[in-house]
Amino acid sequence: MRPGEIVPLSFHGGLVALSFLVAVLGSYVAMLAAAGIRAETRDGEIRIGYILIGAVSMGGVGIWSMHFIGMQAQNLPFDVGYQLGLTLLSFLVAAGFSGWAFWFIGRERFTFFRCLAGGTATGVGVVAMHYVGMSAMRMPAVLAWNLPMVILSVFIAVAAASAALWLAFNTQNERQRLGAAVLMALAICGMHYTGAAAGTVVCAAPLEYSSPQIGGVMLPYVAFGLSVATTLLMRWHLQRASRRFRARTAQRIDSIIESAPKARPGRLPGSAPGPG
Repeated sequence: MRPGEIVPLSFHGGLVALSFLVAVLGSYVAMLAAAGIRAETRDGEIRIGYILIGAVSMGGVGIWSMHFIGMQAQNLPFDVGYQLGLTLLSFLVAAGFSGWAFWFIGRERFTFFRCLAGGTATGVGVVAMHYVGMSAMRMPAVLAWNLPMVILSVFIAVAAASAALWLAFNTQNERQRLGAAVLMALAICGMHYTGAAAGTVVCAAPLEYSSPQIGGVMLPYVAFGLSVATTLLMRWHLQRASRRFRARTAQRIDSIIESAPKARPGRLPGSAPGPG
């Protein structure tokens, strides 16, 4: 295509579906982390492990990985690279905002205000990650932004993320957690593809870039590897948490048994003393 021509907006259906599945995977692991945070908070403590897993699974897998798979899904007539520094920054933004949201909501009793604040932070993280990631693109084209569509993408991200976090900290079973994960994935994908529609790709003369880049073709593999690593990390942490919970439960049972009143010989525990 020649400079000045507009690239029609179209997507590869298979990669769009893959980006949604990755968003569901990351969101579901984050829902499990939220359940762990909620359980620990009831015991009067909150462990950093759950916060880190929630941050990496939601921000790293659900948001960051989904974004770059979604960018590969967009049909462009040229190769696209990504500036390394901005790409890493986009990961830190997504994980940082997500981790803060889990910490803020989980550190005290759940309230609507905390949910709204956490949902706003997560939504802003989705939006910031998306547009920082878009600014990292290196291609023979420029982006012309449609401001109303940008605003719509922000609204979608904040509203759906708030609803998903409410579900995350109020679900009681696997079906509800899966529903919350799907809703969060819809928020992430809805924001991403609305944001993609907000930027019109206009062909331009090729430019030379001196900063380090990562090839767009590699990013889906990086995203997939991150998804697998996070899932394995979560499994390891859940196993440790389960052993820790069983040990605490056993200690409490032993303490209750040891503190129970001892029955005198020939008398049933709890029976009233007889005459004589």
